[in-house]
Amino acid sequence: MNMSQSLRVNAVGIGIFAGITAAMIAITFVLTKAPIADNIRQQKSAKLFEIIGDSQIDNDIFSDTITLPGAAFGYEQEILAHRASFKGQLTSLVFPVITARGYSGNISLLVGINIDGSVAGVRVISHRETPGLGDKLELKKSAWLLIFNGKTKHNAADWAVKKDGGQFDQFTGATITPRAVVNAVGQALDYFSTNKTALLAEQNAGPKNSGN
Repeated sequence: MNMSQSLRVNAVGIGIFAGITAAMIAITFVLTKAPIADNIRQQKSAKLFEIIGDSQIDNDIFSDTITLPGAAFGYEQEILAHRASFKGQLTSLVFPVITARGYSGNISLLVGINIDGSVAGVRVISHRETPGLGDKLELKKSAWLLIFNGKTKHNAADWAVKKDGGQFDQFTGATITPRAVVNAVGQALDYFSTNKTALLAEQNAGPKNSGN
């Protein structure tokens, strides 16, 4: 076998190997796509129920959503806000909010707001904050997020960390992370306050989208 034939044989072998590898990757993707999507749904549903409490709703909060402009919540695309209802009456809305002002990058949140304008709860979906400092956003490491429960934003100047003259504690040795979260939650409250009439008018419209 001369050099040219050898190169052709090697090329064919590499092509076959690449084809088999690509096929295996495609099959793996198809087989794992549904379980991954289901896992994401379960995790998000758990966060939603942590915020609202499953005893206070009787609808499918994960699937009962409305589409809203994303810019007000830090997103470039539209977002899906989840609606919590009890006996046909809207009780709370949960907004996905993202802030790029974390110490180490984006912080993704779910912010629940009751129809009276108070915070139902806040949970962090993802972050890359420094372990031992910024990761106090996680309930398993700190109860800091619970300080938002029941709060309303009547005084904009007071809606800040204490270092900035506000009411919220910052972390020891870390101010950027809590400041970013406080501002993000305040942004969601501002949107709700400004658009409350339109948001509440949706309460009898029924589910608009399937959550993702």
